[in-house]
Amino acid sequence: MTSDRDPTISQQQRWLAARLKQLRLDAGLSAEKLGSPLGWSQSKTSKIENGRTLPSVDDVRSWLDQCRVDDELRVELLDAARELTTRVQTWRQLHRAGPADQQRVRAARDAETTGLGIYQSEVVPGLLQVPEYARRMLEVHSEVPAADIPAMVAARLSRQAILFDETKSFDIVITEQAVRWRPGSIATTLAQLDRIATLAQLPTVSIGIVTREAQETAPLLHSFVISRYPDGAGLVEIETLTAEQTVTDPVDVARYEQFLRDQQERAVHGTDLRALLDAIAADLRSRQI
Repeated sequence: MTSDRDPTISQQQRWLAARLKQLRLDAGLSAEKLGSPLGWSQSKTSKIENGRTLPSVDDVRSWLDQCRVDDELRVELLDAARELTTRVQTWRQLHRAGPADQQRVRAARDAETTGLGIYQSEVVPGLLQVPEYARRMLEVHSEVPAADIPAMVAARLSRQAILFDETKSFDIVITEQAVRWRPGSIATTLAQLDRIATLAQLPTVSIGIVTREAQETAPLLHSFVISRYPDGAGLVEIETLTAEQTVTDPVDVARYEQFLRDQQERAVHGTDLRALLDAIAADLRSRQI
């Protein structure tokens, strides 16, 4: 299928693909001659020109090097590539087919990965949430219609089954502030703490909590999810109030991976994690007296 017939390919990507193809032709290079020094197959070059593969910024830079493009055009095309590798979709777009369907789409996409890297600084990640926590989050902190919430909660809980897939691995870092935050009753938070402790024992799951003391010297950053794929590619998802931002450029993805590794080193794990969760639970129980 060519890019001008594929409705999933943006006009900007079609424009970039056409410009790259014309530059190759102007340079007198066949697809093979352009890609061979770069270690690319002819198929990769063809897919980029047809819009079926979104090139990374590094791919575009290498393409421009091969075609000996002047500096002014180089800046223009590299800027276009950077914009394309950071996609933004509004929640209205994502939920058009229904919020629960969006969760099922996410589950299908998760199944294609080798695992996920998650950093959460505000709330407990959805993959770890107990039903009541998930329900309260949707009721109070989302624009999901009330009638859709039960199906959304069920779909989110169903998605959690991937944590038990032993072919995948999950690196999860949560701040203590996010763990202590309560969307509902103390009983709900106590159940959530127990759930985190239980899932931390799975062989597929690494959970770390950055304590409040460690947070004092940690750089501040928004929450994000990294999807990792068998071919080594990755993408990062960032949720905002009105939209979901997706980052695919390998250089940017690598920066998020490094940030996650840094926070894993700051975080407590294993018995120290259990001790922290027990301390938070004891503090909550003392407030019930």
